[in-house]
Amino acid sequence: MRFILIFVALAALAFGGWWVWGSRAVDARLAELTEELRAAGWRVEYQTDGTGGFPYRFDLDLRDLELVSPDGTFGWQSPRMRLVAQSYQPGRLILAADETHRVSIPGQDLDITVTGPRASGAVEIGETLPVTEFTAEAADLRIVSSLGWESGVERLLAALRPNGAARGYDAYARLDGVALPASWGLGTALPAEIDRAVIDADLTFGTPLALSGAPATLEQVAVDSLAVEWDAVSVEGDGTLSVDAQGFPVGELVLRITGWELLLDLAARAGVPIAESSLLRGALGGMADDGVLTAPIGFADGQMRLGFIPLGEAPRLR
Repeated sequence: MRFILIFVALAALAFGGWWVWGSRAVDARLAELTEELRAAGWRVEYQTDGTGGFPYRFDLDLRDLELVSPDGTFGWQSPRMRLVAQSYQPGRLILAADETHRVSIPGQDLDITVTGPRASGAVEIGETLPVTEFTAEAADLRIVSSLGWESGVERLLAALRPNGAARGYDAYARLDGVALPASWGLGTALPAEIDRAVIDADLTFGTPLALSGAPATLEQVAVDSLAVEWDAVSVEGDGTLSVDAQGFPVGELVLRITGWELLLDLAARAGVPIAESSLLRGALGGMADDGVLTAPIGFADGQMRLGFIPLGEAPRLR
């Protein structure tokens, strides 16, 4: 009996010592990350009492968070964020965010409310903490802009995991019930809510995704499937895009669009000059087969083109 009591006492001391070491490591890593961001020009503000949860959890509670990019073009504020890991399984993380956020982008502030935002993930315990799994979900997301427009999503799900290739990851995202701003002037041709949008893609980065060290840079996006359902409009797509030195995509994305005429009418009402061209409508009609338009969208030199038709500047991917 004495041996058992001694063994239990030693085990309890060892477990408690592990928690103390782990909690100090979490606090130290938070301080290091904060200093790294500030040294890079970011404004980082938050309040915390340090890691709690003894002895079964590492529980880090951050309050009054504010993050502003070095050039001031992006900002994020939130009352609270909580990061939890079980002390016997420190590589699995749970992130519980607050239900209110403010995001600042050039020209406007976005007030965001959301129900039950949660994320979970797993990392390998090591110097850089490489990510091995990530999932995020939320419901009833609403966005209100300081410019007067509103939008929202009924349900959001996103997931990421390594796909077995070097620095490669399988990424999945699904949005259900995407409410569009009234300023888009949809009229009666299409409802003001997209039923769903789903993308499944393979991402390749320059270095493995990790919680520590330099940020990984995106090098390639291989879209395995893209699907949008919006009443009489449906879109399917696939293709592979690399990312050039300026962060623009290079390659081709092939879209198969049913109800493309409705989208063209919508673009014309929104004042997109090229959408009002009868020449364009005729050319697209000639490309359509049984009502389905196959549209190869080319990306090069920071621009997008549909065949010989310029579509404008491509989005930056990094």
